[in-house]
Amino acid sequence: MRSRFRMVHIGMALTCAWGGVAPAAETHLGKAQVQLRLRVEAVDEAALAQQATATTLRTRLTWTSPGWQGWQAVVELDDIRAADERAYNSTVNGVTARPVVADPVDTELNRAVLEYRRPQYDLALGRQRLALHNQRFVGNVGWRQNEQTVDGITLQWRPAKQVDATLGWVANVNRVFGPRSGSQLADYRGDTLIADVRIKLAKFGELSAFWYGLDFDAAATASSATTGVLWTGTAELGGGWKLPWALSFATQRDYGGNPADYSAGFRQLELGLGRGPVTIRLGQELLDGDAVRSDARFQTPLATLHAFQGWADKFLVTPPQGIDDRYVMLEANWAGFMLQLHRHEFRAEAVNRNFGNEWDASIVRKIGQRWELLGKYADYESRGFGTDTRKLWFMVTGNF
Repeated sequence: MRSRFRMVHIGMALTCAWGGVAPAAETHLGKAQVQLRLRVEAVDEAALAQQATATTLRTRLTWTSPGWQGWQAVVELDDIRAADERAYNSTVNGVTARPVVADPVDTELNRAVLEYRRPQYDLALGRQRLALHNQRFVGNVGWRQNEQTVDGITLQWRPAKQVDATLGWVANVNRVFGPRSGSQLADYRGDTLIADVRIKLAKFGELSAFWYGLDFDAAATASSATTGVLWTGTAELGGGWKLPWALSFATQRDYGGNPADYSAGFRQLELGLGRGPVTIRLGQELLDGDAVRSDARFQTPLATLHAFQGWADKFLVTPPQGIDDRYVMLEANWAGFMLQLHRHEFRAEAVNRNFGNEWDASIVRKIGQRWELLGKYADYESRGFGTDTRKLWFMVTGNF
């Protein structure tokens, strides 16, 4: 009965949306927006006899207040429903015989933030979205139905025309597994400090320097201090050719209540070549590990991890021996379609060990101003780490 009810709920929501819900309008009471995101995620993992099929609908309601002397409030509610919650392991439903799809059913206050905007700075207090750079270290994990937000205070400061800084204190990280804890913690409570400076270098791209201090009460082994730099940009070569690049270095050590005494490094080099709608990128990303110790690896617990090291999500936690990810990415825009094809070769960083390889592919098509359709596939072939895994997604997103 509950399964049928959820299917009716999903069907009615999409029917109403397709039938012409009024677009977001701003009045003297503010601006209201609705987003519907229906996704089917199928997972076949060799280690488990049963497959997972998660058919979920996220309904997002956002209200933005009228502005008053630079002040503005944003309140956002997310409701996630499933056609059959027993058809996948949501991390809180106890269905351990099926693969994990980290989209638990629940209703949560996604954002509740008070903002103060001035020409030289923006101040935000409360529950907010926080995504820095390419989200390799701090992101909102927007791919999951329940995105990652933070409770705290952030300051966006613009001391000069070409300089932009983010300073922040975070008391709690609302993780994608929440709002209730299951096999994963729903929250990272503690003290997280963020300092991030970006300098625009005109034709030489953008140079960033950052420091992130993470001190989690209930996840002490994930606490760390990371210092690094990121240089990104695109050089115009003439004749329609372009050369995009990304170069990053970081060091990490134990911090706060972490019982381990360790230091580890991060390196990334990515070069591309593009012309017109087609770009190809070659890259290598290394996260240090240790040949003996399991508590001396480079970690990125606040990153949008799905965007890195393969969409099959086999390396959401850095292996004890680190990881060496060598990849090639092909991107193209054709007749209104956005296409991507990725190939990853995974090895351990600290020892001579082959982890496996992965193919990823996606196709996205926008329809008008409101709709977006997505198809996506990941195929991970194990060579000694984890098990063979295939994932397939279909997703429809509507904004009103």
